[in-house]
Amino acid sequence: MPGLTALRGGKRELKARWRATLSDYALGVTWSGDGGLLAAATSTGEVTVFDGDTGAVKWTRVVHPEGMCTLAFAPGAASVLATGGMDGTARLLDASDGRELASLPCGKAWVEHVAWSPDGKWLATAAAKVLRLWTAAGDPWMETPAQESTLTGIAWRGDGAEVATICYGGARLWGLAERGSSRQLEWKGSLVSVAWSPDGEVLACGSQDCSVHFWRVKTDIDSQMTGYPLKVKSLAWDAASTMLATSGDVDTTVWKFEGKGPEGSQPVTLKGHEGPVTALAFARKGGALASGGADGVVALWEPKKGPTPRGAGFGVAGTEAGEVSAVAWRGDGKSLASADATGVVTVWSVG
Repeated sequence: MPGLTALRGGKRELKARWRATLSDYALGVTWSGDGGLLAAATSTGEVTVFDGDTGAVKWTRVVHPEGMCTLAFAPGAASVLATGGMDGTARLLDASDGRELASLPCGKAWVEHVAWSPDGKWLATAAAKVLRLWTAAGDPWMETPAQESTLTGIAWRGDGAEVATICYGGARLWGLAERGSSRQLEWKGSLVSVAWSPDGEVLACGSQDCSVHFWRVKTDIDSQMTGYPLKVKSLAWDAASTMLATSGDVDTTVWKFEGKGPEGSQPVTLKGHEGPVTALAFARKGGALASGGADGVVALWEPKKGPTPRGAGFGVAGTEAGEVSAVAWRGDGKSLASADATGVVTVWSVG
């Protein structure tokens, strides 16, 4: 297994519960709110939904024949899956059988990002320079004016009151209480990734200039972490909003936001991958962090329990082949899904 020995010392090897191979590059995986289903998508537009426990295929169908960009399950018990395609549409699917519930027209541009509000009542889509908000049933609710450049990410505040968009020039926060109202968080560069802390206090963004820029949104006070050798394309917050994990290197860098925050402090560095970190996700409970790399390795960490600044890894596995394109925790924290560039989807047992 490629890269497996890089993290083996003193760590246990993760065990695969089940594994499946898609027809093409696996661009993402997402769990249903109850953890019963796992959806995976290929760049060629095919969606497959699996039984989360056994890996049995529930259904497979081509949803976007011209290609696909993203997918996300609605939170909660409803098994509704949102997808974004290269055909200028987002689609809502009944995940139990693959039936299309609604087609959401987003112009001619690729729908590169979809994101559900935390309560599942709203869906945000980003296509080219425009953010659109839809009801859970797929009815249009708001469309923003075109921004100055292509939107490169969207993220909801934890209470669902605002949704953030990023592009060249900074971030913009759109409020739901006053439809279409917004405020700009200016930054001179181009932002490529975004993650809002669960408590809604901090908006973190990866920048084109190989840095992480973040704002404390109540005060608009901003700070920057520099020194990354690569663009920071993956960000992940822990559930308590006390740790921010960042890619941008062969190591994962974790900044602590407890107390006065990370300014002037040294981060925890999680060493082990032999290729750049490509995917990050914190479990909803317990503080466990999953990382995936270009070396084909999936690793688990407990940053708060690290006896040294290097952190403590407690699980590792090599995928069958290819760069890890996505990692996603099941809600109970007992299973982790990963996808790689060769189309292999794996569910790992944790704990």
